[in-house]
Amino acid sequence: MVSPGPHRQRRPGDRVIRRRVDAQQVMELPPPPRRRPVPTARSNAKVFALAYIMLVAIGTVLLSSPLASESREWTPLVDALFTAISATAVTGLVTVPTQEHWSFFGEALILLMIQAGGMGFMVGASLVLITLRRSSSLRGSLIMRDGAPTLSLSEARMLTGRILRFMLVVEAIGATLLAVEYSPESDGIFDAIWWGTFHAVSAFCNAGFDLQSGGRSLYGFRESFLINLTVMSLVQLGALSFMFFADLWQRKIWLSPVHWHPRRFWYELQMDSKLILIANYSLVLFGAIAFMIIEWNTGLSHIPWALDKVVASFFQSVSARTAGFATISFSETQSGTLFLWLGMMLIGGAAASTAGGVKLATFSVVVLAVLSTVRGQVEPQFGGRRIPTVLVFRAMTIIAIFLIVHFFLTLSLVFTEDVLNREDFSFLSLMFETMSALATVGVSTGLTGDLSSAGKLVLCVAMFVGRLGPLTAVYALQRRESRQDYRYPEAWVRMG
Repeated sequence: MVSPGPHRQRRPGDRVIRRRVDAQQVMELPPPPRRRPVPTARSNAKVFALAYIMLVAIGTVLLSSPLASESREWTPLVDALFTAISATAVTGLVTVPTQEHWSFFGEALILLMIQAGGMGFMVGASLVLITLRRSSSLRGSLIMRDGAPTLSLSEARMLTGRILRFMLVVEAIGATLLAVEYSPESDGIFDAIWWGTFHAVSAFCNAGFDLQSGGRSLYGFRESFLINLTVMSLVQLGALSFMFFADLWQRKIWLSPVHWHPRRFWYELQMDSKLILIANYSLVLFGAIAFMIIEWNTGLSHIPWALDKVVASFFQSVSARTAGFATISFSETQSGTLFLWLGMMLIGGAAASTAGGVKLATFSVVVLAVLSTVRGQVEPQFGGRRIPTVLVFRAMTIIAIFLIVHFFLTLSLVFTEDVLNREDFSFLSLMFETMSALATVGVSTGLTGDLSSAGKLVLCVAMFVGRLGPLTAVYALQRRESRQDYRYPEAWVRMG
């Protein structure tokens, strides 16, 4: 019974109860169980960049050791660093011949770096882009606002496993075909298997490293239809990304001839896949036709048969945009071909693939924006869908940044070679070499090994920026995007 208040009369039978209150006791709660951090776009990007840098550092140290060289001597640090970055960035530019300079240990080390670089970029970029895509949706934005990631550990682990299986199966099939075709010219079964495995991994990862003597790439196999077709297929499978082929695989109606219909198949594809299909094969066809027209009597003059010239033209069109293999010498090609290939290398392959460049979808969005402007449309449209204006600005920004970086890197290479070392290199060759490094293509006119140490370091910077640059730009642009509750009044600017 509570004691009565000051204005309350006590009645008969009421009792005053006094209860002693104990002092407060401090209770120690057990610490919460540690939970593994769930990956986010930021964490995936940081882990990917850190792993890339560590792989380059370890590869440089091992390649510079005497064990990695054929002569058992120390390799200059600049050449070891250049090779490590080129292999990890899956570029293919070399300052020393791969077969003559490196021992079997060095070749195996290069192969491991190619595989790790290609696999890491395909997995890492896929995780980052999927997370960014989900965070751009309404549900993803609400989840991110609450502090939770949009990609769980189980989903990330499942996606990684699928990508690894895809890579290993494709590379195994390619290695078998190449080994069988190469076996008559090999010194034994082990030599054929090693040659097939090395070139299959290099082709799928779009690296462009080869084991031919004299740095001749695949010149000796320009008349082998099976090797040309296998390498082109591997390059395309690596350059179009796992995400593209996963989208095709989900539309399983194309496996059944009864239910297959072109319109239904095309309608169910994602916008990314449609743009990749159209842009990729349009560029392949355009590049092959242009190469035949320009080089029929020059770069292709060493190939006797017309059909082999056609195959070689398609091979250069497929490879020179992303892979770096060649069956002709680009030191003998016309200036028009080199200038055209600057644009081809700039575009590259698909997002989250082993290819470099600004990516096919980015290029397609800008082309659609140009066509829509010419038609008088306010927003770009394609396939009954409109593309948000923010994506157009983002695509234009990525291409502009890429071109600005290429301009300054070319200027730096001209300064190191023409001004400091007084080398007689043509400006177009230096521009071509810089774009090949920045787009991680690997096609060369043959002057990479003749560059000065400063020039090699410039190309190292180009390969490093080209490998991480586009993905970093996409992440930074999307994360910095903010919505405004107000709009400024319009102001027209005179153009033209």
